Amino acid sequence: MSSSRQDAALFCATAYLGEAPATMDNPLTVLASPAWRGVEGDMWRASSPTGSVILKHYHPDTAFYVDVAASMRAAAMAGDAGIGPSVTGMWASHGIIAFEELAPPWRSGGLQDVVNAHTRTAVIEAKKAFQSLTPIGKPVSIFDEIDTFVSMVRESSVATHRDLGVFVSFFADARHKIASAGQDRVPCHRDGNTANYMVGGDTSVRLIDFDLAGDCDPFEDIGCHLVEFFENDLDARAGFEEWHGSFDEGLFQRAMLYGLADDLRWGLIGALMGAKSARSHLEFSKYAAWRFLRLEARLKSSDANDRIRVAA
Repeated sequence: MSSSRQDAALFCATAYLGEAPATMDNPLTVLASPAWRGVEGDMWRASSPTGSVILKHYHPDTAFYVDVAASMRAAAMAGDAGIGPSVTGMWASHGIIAFEELAPPWRSGGLQDVVNAHTRTAVIEAKKAFQSLTPIGKPVSIFDEIDTFVSMVRESSVATHRDLGVFVSFFADARHKIASAGQDRVPCHRDGNTANYMVGGDTSVRLIDFDLAGDCDPFEDIGCHLVEFFENDLDARAGFEEWHGSFDEGLFQRAMLYGLADDLRWGLIGALMGAKSARSHLEFSKYAAWRFLRLEARLKSSDANDRIRVAA
């Protein structure tokens, strides 16, 4: 971390604690591959005899896909509703937000939680509760994001995937079908990554990392959840019913189209970060290749056009 970024984080920690922190350390290992964790901002745990706080300092190289102001609003909304950690301070000019520290037995979620039905239920309940809140004030579309990122990679000749044109055409059709069927717009977390929630000792869940949060079709949240938690369509169908309360083929296929689009979105983000970010020690391009590979496999393993035809 540069001295200026460290000084900004120290300033905010001191403002919250009322004194300079006795310790200030990074509570996690930043990874872009195999997991995407801690990429959007430096994380700090600052503590003094009077208390402790977690600070997140957003990186400017993520500005093309992270709206910091909207992310902070979403995190504050979730904290006020008991869905996420309480937000204890925001310094928008510095790009820093502070949260209550969730001490052990709280821990980051992981792939081991995928098989725990109680944890899955808690994740679903938290995300549905977030969807019931007042709008964030940031209307978003995953298809708009894909269009923007595709333009960016093409303008800068960034390496992506040999079938990018096929992917773009597929999701243009998917977008048209979903739009023609109509959609609601509610606050959504928009990130299925298991590292983006905290799990308490009793399988309680708090959502974290609202970097993509916005007001959109609630089935995007479901799709992102399904592709992260389930490896095949059969299991994903059960997962959809677990979330929705009943099974509907058209709505299931709508959710899965969003889940597949999430792979393309993150593949493009990883490719752009790999080409443009100064943080070359992180394996952005490797992460992008994995998301593109998973998307390719999923499109080949099922009749993709049937998904679009059936989606409601």
